[in-house]
Amino acid sequence: MFTLQDVIAGSQELLSMHGSLADPGHLLFQCAQHDSRQYERDDLFVAITGARVDGHRFIPAIARAGGAGALCTTLSEDVPAGFLQLVVPDVVKALQATARVRVQRQPETLKIGITGSSGKTTTKEAIAAVLGRVAPTLKTYASYNNELGYPLTLLRLEAEHRYAVLEMGAEWVGELRGLCETIACPDWSVITTVGAAHLKHFGSLANVAIAKSELVQVLSPEGIAFLNYDDPVVRAMKEKTRARVIYYGQGDGAAVRALHVEERGLLGSRFTLRIEDEDVPVQLRLPGTHGITTALAAAAVGSAANIPLESIRESLEALSPVQGRGVVKGGAGPNGSTLIDDTYNAIRHSIIAMAQAMQATTIAPQGKRWVVLGELFEQGEHTRDEHLASGLGLAGKVDYLVVLGDNARYYMEGALQAGMPRKAIYHFSVDTTKSTDVEEGKRAIASLLKEKVTPDDLLLIKGSRQMRMETMLSMF
Repeated sequence: MFTLQDVIAGSQELLSMHGSLADPGHLLFQCAQHDSRQYERDDLFVAITGARVDGHRFIPAIARAGGAGALCTTLSEDVPAGFLQLVVPDVVKALQATARVRVQRQPETLKIGITGSSGKTTTKEAIAAVLGRVAPTLKTYASYNNELGYPLTLLRLEAEHRYAVLEMGAEWVGELRGLCETIACPDWSVITTVGAAHLKHFGSLANVAIAKSELVQVLSPEGIAFLNYDDPVVRAMKEKTRARVIYYGQGDGAAVRALHVEERGLLGSRFTLRIEDEDVPVQLRLPGTHGITTALAAAAVGSAANIPLESIRESLEALSPVQGRGVVKGGAGPNGSTLIDDTYNAIRHSIIAMAQAMQATTIAPQGKRWVVLGELFEQGEHTRDEHLASGLGLAGKVDYLVVLGDNARYYMEGALQAGMPRKAIYHFSVDTTKSTDVEEGKRAIASLLKEKVTPDDLLLIKGSRQMRMETMLSMF
């Protein structure tokens, strides 16, 4: 919740206000909303001019429906006389400035920033679950983690929130530092992994590491950096921060560790959680070893917040996969097979992690493991290498590989190099710039799977966000 005064204080003389309100000084907004489909009457509508849609065109309809007001760059004439319009030169900058004012007025809320090449959203959910068990906790809505999403989340801050768990993404070096300096700097930071995400923008894996390390560089000496000990690049970020470092992971150097791990693949795992000299058994439902890493990050944050170990255990055991991120759906695949919905996004690191989880999952002797992969986007000059390495990493872990897209042929090339039989690989080449071609390719794959897959099989569907692989889920 935030006030009209917060908006005015953020933009000051850059803002002009239009609309005859009876008492504008005491106007409250429940949140800021840039999606007209999700707008509610007490929200401030934020009119973003995007590449495809200009949010300003929705202002009249929102005003006629009794909306509270809009933040915009141009005044809309077709609105009731009393509808509030806050006109600024740059809507995103005004939104960020408002969020900065709102956060500054509530310094008692502990802000926990989370970044990494993969696992951000699941880690955010896990940490929020642990902290939320003991105190009111704000968490990033969906995956709102960029220059627009970060302030939108912070403007949902309520007076009672003791913690704010904030997912923070980046596509270029300096972006995370900019979010911290322009809007709000976290008190604690969590780094999950460094992998081949957004290489088209970053240029190299080294630049990815630099970008992610910004979230620990900005911490004060009183802060805490939670670093994944099992990722050597993340582990080395200790040298880049003034804050206290707490390592989590399965390595001997981690303060928060998983011991005696019994991995059950997609069904989760059992392990002993050790924090300092205390142990507790945990039965986790998150899939794969990457699920254990997520749980350890949440346990580390919970321990630093002085949450009892038993409460941490209960929170971890209640966790389930986030939609589109490793959700196991028994009988939902073709011919009653088990479907693994990991459609939200993909990089090489996450593809191989899910294949390892499938390999570790016990299935019927006659059952097979199928993987359907859409192209990896935003890899730039690394496109061939990342697809190739993904294919190499799949061999020996799965039985069949089905790939979609022109560049997806490199998945096939890698799998063949690693010894996967040619008859076990299917390539559907489509023009990924044309959505109709992509959807036609998906339908062709669905037909193949209906013909080949049996009830005892596992089927993983995964691909870059732009491939929208989730549309396949309704084709079986």
